Amino acid sequence: MRFSIGQEHDEYGFHVGKVGYEHCSPEKGPVARVRPNYSWHFVLFGRGTLIDGDGKLYKIKKGESFLLYQGEYYDYYPDPQDPWTYFWVELTGENLDAMFSECGFSKKEVRLSLKHFDAYVELLKSMKDAFDESDVQLVRVSAYLLLIISNCIERVREGRTDQRVYRRRRLMRDILIYVNNNFNLDLTNEEIAAENNLSVRSLTSLFAEMVGMTPVQYLTAYRIAVAAERFQETDMSVAEVAKWSGFYDEKYFSRVFKREKGMTPQEYKRLKPKEDAFALIKQKENEVMK
Repeated sequence: MRFSIGQEHDEYGFHVGKVGYEHCSPEKGPVARVRPNYSWHFVLFGRGTLIDGDGKLYKIKKGESFLLYQGEYYDYYPDPQDPWTYFWVELTGENLDAMFSECGFSKKEVRLSLKHFDAYVELLKSMKDAFDESDVQLVRVSAYLLLIISNCIERVREGRTDQRVYRRRRLMRDILIYVNNNFNLDLTNEEIAAENNLSVRSLTSLFAEMVGMTPVQYLTAYRIAVAAERFQETDMSVAEVAKWSGFYDEKYFSRVFKREKGMTPQEYKRLKPKEDAFALIKQKENEVMK
């Protein structure tokens, strides 16, 4: 399963191959080889050493991240006195050098210090818990990775963005994360606003400015995207999909689905259109990230 994100004139597509966690033994020997895929590491504890193919040496510690580029040679190993523990994700895809450049990496600088590291750790834990190599869970894994990528890109752009705009974008991103994670609950504007310490008026104003939709319209669009993805990937019944995606009235679900997709759930389930069910959601999230 592939996911793409757009950045002005570029599009980055990626596929998550593996997600892992390792507490390295002090006796663990060097891992020295040409990388078959991109491998992104996030150091939770301890320290270690990385040497790239040109002999450049990096001393890497807690709160830092390092990227191993596909097709490049690296040698890395834990510190014998304070061995590192890290999460890692292996991925392949199109134009990933450009994507990682947006995150702050380059082949000449594969280490990145991450501000607000605890926020990354929570996303990494969720990503690891979701990973089981099934198409269903890879949707969630890729969504968490998109959030990690957006955090990195945001950090790079923070310095050249008006601070008021930056704070509003960050707030909007946090709200979207909350809605995306709780789409199957009976969310109201009041609950979304209260969860994010806003008035309903401020919430709706923020959505109108940054997403071009009301909170209810965005939540509905996300639920329909979830439902469409279920029809594409599973044999769940219309009633099951309706409930799973947050609609508890099947008739209402059918009306909304037809309005958004131009066909009934039954027709969509039968035809299984080859479309990106989350295209609109990604577009809106990218608008917030700009």
